[in-house]
Amino acid sequence: MKKNRTAKVILCVLAAAVLMLPGCSRTSITKKKAKLETGKIEDTSIVIKAGNTGVKYSEVRNYCYLLKCQYEASFGAGLWKYQLDKDTTIGDEAKQEIVNIITQLKIIRKTADDMQISLTSDEKDEALRHAEEIVNSASAKDKTKYCLGIQGMAEVYEDNILAEKMFYVATDEAGTVVTDDEARQVDIQYIEIITKGKDRNGTNISMDAATKKEAAKRAEKLLKEAKKAQDFAAFAEENTDAADVSATIGRDNRLLGKKATDEVFKLKKGRFSKVIESKSADGTSGYFIIYCVNSKNEDAAYDYKEKVIEERQTNMFKEKYAEWMKKCDVSISQKFWEEFEI
Repeated sequence: MKKNRTAKVILCVLAAAVLMLPGCSRTSITKKKAKLETGKIEDTSIVIKAGNTGVKYSEVRNYCYLLKCQYEASFGAGLWKYQLDKDTTIGDEAKQEIVNIITQLKIIRKTADDMQISLTSDEKDEALRHAEEIVNSASAKDKTKYCLGIQGMAEVYEDNILAEKMFYVATDEAGTVVTDDEARQVDIQYIEIITKGKDRNGTNISMDAATKKEAAKRAEKLLKEAKKAQDFAAFAEENTDAADVSATIGRDNRLLGKKATDEVFKLKKGRFSKVIESKSADGTSGYFIIYCVNSKNEDAAYDYKEKVIEERQTNMFKEKYAEWMKKCDVSISQKFWEEFEI
């Protein structure tokens, strides 16, 4: 498994996993108990706590700037005021997500400290390079508005790099063996005659026994004609009820149903299946005629292995993170939350 995913991917996983909670900061990690600001919010005010770790308002503003850079170029500065519903704007959602991410990072950092896991000098240099690039390209107005400084931004990047490192430390025992047979992917072209379900035009089909018998006869006739067709994909497009005529499938696909899938994995390249009656995962029933374009798509199999391993690691990380989170109480300054804007 290549360790080429970014901390951003990890944090998206975390956000989807458990949390609608708040967080803390790299520079504020001290043995003294952090105290939340209840009065005027200034750059140095502690506005979020995770355990004894406090997050300064300046760090929250750094994250706001990174979010601004990511989205405003494409969607404009008015993006944050866009109403998702009567009471919620995109800005409201973004505020919560920033707090979530910072919280997650601080809980991970605390765990890393407890495990005596830290960044190498090269990793710290990488964080510094990113910080210099971001801060040096910012306008003077944004530097002031978002409390931008190279050291502070470097600490933001350090937290992200450490989170990525902790992901791999925490998931080191996740299984990385996926057999070739389990991962095998087959390229097919197919015709589907639907007997129960919706066709590609959205029309509901529900055949009685007599109509199904006629559909089976039609399928057998189409199979004979398909074997003579010079371009099966074009022939399938003219005769199928399905939205597509091509697919790459594994044993766990939801397209064909078990009966048809079992037949596909017996086919050799360039061979047709018999007419197969099968029921797909969404409840659609019908007759399939399947042509094997490639019985072993190596690239797709490699991607499948990567996906399976990533899912195993992600699930393991979620479980471990949930345990880490139990050991760290989280709180947020109400005054800060009332005033907080992107």
